[in-house]
Amino acid sequence: MEAKVENKKDERLKLTARVWNFIKEEHSFENWLLFVLALVLLVLSLYILVAAASDNNSFADTYFNITQSGWGIFDQPWKVITISSVIVALSVASIVYCLWPVFKPSIKELKFVTWTNKRTLFVNSVTVLSFIILLSGFFYLLDFALVPLIKLILGD
Repeated sequence: MEAKVENKKDERLKLTARVWNFIKEEHSFENWLLFVLALVLLVLSLYILVAAASDNNSFADTYFNITQSGWGIFDQPWKVITISSVIVALSVASIVYCLWPVFKPSIKELKFVTWTNKRTLFVNSVTVLSFIILLSGFFYLLDFALVPLIKLILGD
């Protein structure tokens, strides 16, 4: 009797492990498809959100079509705003979910970064800013000298 129970537990664990492994696998095509669909959904839901929230008459036709769809959930402007806000949140969450595998390794790498101290940061910042000011002055002087010469050559 105990052997049968152990066998059933082992089978369930194997099945759970197979399902979990399938879920954990990266399906790049599905992730990109979800990303594209989430972007489209984000744009459309933002359009509906703006149409419902604005007083502009250019969106009146869109809002009228939404409210006349026959669905009771779109009969009030606050319902349209709430539903479109939820859709925006879901599409943003889907985009983050799709992009997370891209940024996950970089977060791990940031732990190994050696950050500079304040003195080095200050010295490097002053060096860069002084070089920018020096080059700006050089190009200003070059422009100041060459514009009259070019006007003289062109006869302006």
